[in-house]
Amino acid sequence: MNATIPTLTRRYVVLNVLGWLPTGLCAPVLILLLAARGIDMATMGALLAAYGLTAAALELPTGGLADVVGRRPVLIAASLLFLVSAVSLGIGTSVLVIAAGILLEAAGRALDSGPLQAWYVDAVHAVDEDMDLTSGFAHGRTAGSIALAVGALAGGALAGWVPVPSTGAGPILALSLPYLAAAGVIVLRIVVQLAWVGETVRRPRADVRAVLADIPRTVRVGIGTCARNSVLRRITVLCGVVGVVLAAVELLAPLQIAASLGGDSRAVGAFAVFTALGGFAMAAGSAASPTLSRLLGSVRRTVVVALVLTAVAVAALGTPILLLVAAGYVGVYLALGAPEPLLDTLTHRAATAAERATVLSVQSLALRICGSAGALAAGMLAANVSSAAVWVLVVAVLGLGALVATGLPGGDRSAEADSAATDTGGVLELA
Repeated sequence: MNATIPTLTRRYVVLNVLGWLPTGLCAPVLILLLAARGIDMATMGALLAAYGLTAAALELPTGGLADVVGRRPVLIAASLLFLVSAVSLGIGTSVLVIAAGILLEAAGRALDSGPLQAWYVDAVHAVDEDMDLTSGFAHGRTAGSIALAVGALAGGALAGWVPVPSTGAGPILALSLPYLAAAGVIVLRIVVQLAWVGETVRRPRADVRAVLADIPRTVRVGIGTCARNSVLRRITVLCGVVGVVLAAVELLAPLQIAASLGGDSRAVGAFAVFTALGGFAMAAGSAASPTLSRLLGSVRRTVVVALVLTAVAVAALGTPILLLVAAGYVGVYLALGAPEPLLDTLTHRAATAAERATVLSVQSLALRICGSAGALAAGMLAANVSSAAVWVLVVAVLGLGALVATGLPGGDRSAEADSAATDTGGVLELA
């Protein structure tokens, strides 16, 4: 491949921006748009549950698909699904069309969970097999988080300021505009993917039957790799921990913020701002990741400290004071952003090119399943006990994550390699 490593990193950063900007645009308005279409809360819950189940069911097969047929076609397929989904949700007026849009979004998210990162690793290693990817991962995650934050602000502005009816039976409402803007960004993303994403790993030409036949084997390899390898096993558990934390925060924090503001009338703008602040905070955490690792002296210490700080932020979320709730919300994303590039690097050192996308899908599956369980548990506890009980549960899960993280490599490259090579026993720790 002719591209240099700085060029590949810039492309990876831009593709992360184009991937997360549409999500940011739509994040503040989804629930409000569903309500404007006349969909009741019970149906909303069913639609969101269908989204989670679809994404989880497709996670591993689609990760295997990327390892079988290549990164580029899977990325393009995911973008096409996102495009159809954005248009369906933006202009759909019936529950059937909206449900189709949500399920297509879930399928696209499952397809999109690993191939871009796997492509970047393959492309960089084709130039320099020993290149440290931590900085590139940090740049990519930082850019994606900033794009999410900027998109949230832009989506809130579009929905709140553009003179379009906010209610009615027509296909275009004010709350539809962020979805239509997202569709435009996705079209640009497809063009850029076609121009920049190439295949650096040779794969035999395969017909559809061969592809479908090879996916179960590839999936088994990915699960087996995560089960046998100490580093991947621990990172997969940590993905589950993050899933529980984010599910609880995203379920309860907006309600607490809206209640603190005195009702729902200011919830759209407030949620857009807090989504943006969370994105900026996660970007700052990712950007600071290499520096924190150097200051603390090891990857292990960095991850443990980040989880402890997340627990402190969660405790702030449990208070009735709006300022502390706001600080806790931002603090959760800041702390969770810090270890991600380091864990990305450990993952890619422990996984080979042939199984990399599938391993990423295993980790994403752990996050989704544990997130679904966390959302269910948080809802039941909040309804039947109290919201304080939810935060106690989240802090306990973070404590478990910190214990798991104490077994990660310290940060020395040879030590990481030794750990990955020698510790292949033990039980499967998938959460």
